[in-house]
Amino acid sequence: MSEKVCPSCGKTAKAGMKYCMYCGEKLEEKDEWFSEEKSEETQLESFHEAVEEISGKEEIPEDIKYQLELRTKLEELIGERSELTREIDRMMEGLSGDISIEEYRNKIKNLKNRVAELKKEEKDIEKLIKPLPLEKISKEKEELKARLDKLKEVYRSKEISNETFEKLRKEYEKELEDVKKRHRNEKDRVESWIAQLEKERKNIQETLELLYARHKTGELAEGEYQKKKEELEKTLNRTQISLENLRIEVRQWG
Repeated sequence: MSEKVCPSCGKTAKAGMKYCMYCGEKLEEKDEWFSEEKSEETQLESFHEAVEEISGKEEIPEDIKYQLELRTKLEELIGERSELTREIDRMMEGLSGDISIEEYRNKIKNLKNRVAELKKEEKDIEKLIKPLPLEKISKEKEELKARLDKLKEVYRSKEISNETFEKLRKEYEKELEDVKKRHRNEKDRVESWIAQLEKERKNIQETLELLYARHKTGELAEGEYQKKKEELEKTLNRTQISLENLRIEVRQWG
């Protein structure tokens, strides 16, 4: 894909991009990025091209994206359930003169039904959530360390010969070194995903600011602005949740 130079900052951008990913300068006069004639899919494609160009890293694998999406969905369900539970508590604290007891009972019943539905959805998602690779390798490393410790304990108690001890010690230590190497590589991999998501988050935040500026200058009508803003904020929230999950992974298993 050919490139073109931004007239403002002088940095290169992929052909087909309408605005510079570094400074936000418009790269061509026609077919603006926020034009109503452009589909949402095309806009998102341009945005992800910008993210890929900046990161210069391997894309996060689809199976990892799926696991992050499951964790994001689970957090959203838990958040919704917590809010509904608080609403039920507020309603049960007292009756309003503008609503009958029967209406209160029906509303509370509906809220409780929704809470039950959310709990079921949460359990269904929890069944699909699997440990991320860094966690699996970390547990494998700890198991090998425990095996070595147990071997030494058995040897000190003179339950096995020196020859048997040395043979198994070398075998376990070699396995442990291999696992440690895989662990370091996987940690580096996760940290590269974190860097990608941080850049993606920054991109979204900058796009939101550009969107606001276009709205304030009159380029975007209120309805169009609110729609695009809502979509970007939803993407931003999901990106932040994925980021936090990966950071927890590194803190806990790195």
